[in-house]
Amino acid sequence: MRKNSWLSLTLLFVTYFVFGWKLSSFDVSPHVAWIVSIVAVLVLTVILSFPLRDTRSLINRWFKTDTGAFMSIILSALLAVIVVTWLHLFATALVLSSAGALARLDIQMSGFKKWQAFGVLTAVSLTGLGLGGAMEYLLKTGSFVLPQL
Repeated sequence: MRKNSWLSLTLLFVTYFVFGWKLSSFDVSPHVAWIVSIVAVLVLTVILSFPLRDTRSLINRWFKTDTGAFMSIILSALLAVIVVTWLHLFATALVLSSAGALARLDIQMSGFKKWQAFGVLTAVSLTGLGLGGAMEYLLKTGSFVLPQL
């Protein structure tokens, strides 16, 4: 691995560490928050590791029809309202995806294959998420013992 790749992987680790640390501040059950977060990490690493090749042609075909253009305008307006309403969640998702994209580019420049990149991104992201959550839980409760369900 290139020497510069460690900097982006460290940044990815730190962003997921902070995300794991702040996960308890959401107004959702901790079990639901952790399951959704782990699924989101896996989905993001899959998207970053295995990008679609024909994305441009799919988008061009969608916008060539009047119905597709109209639906895109309506969905864009809905997305804008959601982004403004939940700006704190959107900013968190943007930071996590930006750090993941930077790490993916560095891993790609190092010559890793797609599955190897997926493994590295997943390992670093889940490790940061888990350690951040564990550190927050340890400092809040003073113990690593999880409560009974």
